[in-house]
Amino acid sequence: MLTDDMKSIIKKANLGFVATKNADGSPNLSPKSTLRPWDSDHLIFANLASPQTVANLKKDSQIEINCIDFLARRGYRFTGKASLHSSGDDVFEQFLGILKEELGAETKMHDAVLIKITSVRPVTSPAYDKDGVTEEKLVKSYKTKYGVCT
Repeated sequence: MLTDDMKSIIKKANLGFVATKNADGSPNLSPKSTLRPWDSDHLIFANLASPQTVANLKKDSQIEINCIDFLARRGYRFTGKASLHSSGDDVFEQFLGILKEELGAETKMHDAVLIKITSVRPVTSPAYDKDGVTEEKLVKSYKTKYGVCT
């Protein structure tokens, strides 16, 4: 289910926005900088400081994650079911090891949140609807707009 392009967008975005449902039915939106592909049909992120997201998932495992490459103006919306994994669990320990390698040995994680992807939909800016617009042109334009140097 996860293509190379999806994995690339997740990496480039460096921030995914996770939507869960609060007890009163209102939406909860939380940014996640630890979102990673786990395998071909799972994503994972760390609960570093997300008590409301975790509380919501304990009541309702439905989740949606939006990852956008803001320069290319495109990305993906991942929908699925989340499961929580705590200290001592194989998924938790394996992911904590990965994060410690990436972020440093002092990294602390409360839970690993593993998402079984049930659907993926592309998100594309209407800018692509204009004649002659390409991803390369949009990236160049938005680098200038945001003052991004490469």
